[in-house]
Amino acid sequence: MSSTLERYDAAVSDFRRRLEPLAPSDFARPSPCEGWTAGELVDHTIGAVTSVADLVGDRAPADATASFTERYDRATRDLRAKVADPVLGTTVVESPFGTLALKQLVSSIVVHDVLVHTWDLARATGGDERLDEELVAHTYEHMSPLDDVLREHGFAKKVDAPVGADAQTRLLCFLGRRP
Repeated sequence: MSSTLERYDAAVSDFRRRLEPLAPSDFARPSPCEGWTAGELVDHTIGAVTSVADLVGDRAPADATASFTERYDRATRDLRAKVADPVLGTTVVESPFGTLALKQLVSSIVVHDVLVHTWDLARATGGDERLDEELVAHTYEHMSPLDDVLREHGFAKKVDAPVGADAQTRLLCFLGRRP
């Protein structure tokens, strides 16, 4: 995967595959994110995608009565359309991680956030925890230099990865997870 949209599509579709089959009772389960249920984790993920999409162009209409899957689909379609747009995708925006073009923000933060929360959701609900290997490698490569910035923005403390751990385990431990 070389393009922002390819990485974005892979990340959001993997999250959706974990989200779609869940029953309403699954959303009450605790997540690996301290203090959050699986439902709060999904809300956070939808909110993060929506807040980035809302940095440019028109806001997508919200529907508080929609299901998690419907809200997720609406948010991810809206952001994808904006990233694919030649003007909106290159619009420079302010973010907690600096001044970036929308495409850069999506590639360097949103894809990574969705990827890691895919694992969180799977862990919380007993789903498939295996993440896309290319996305794992890309995420670790781009997030590890941001170690101090991530901790300043509320990311969990790193956990020591076991000796000989695979790339996914190293990434998850870097982000404070305990796989």
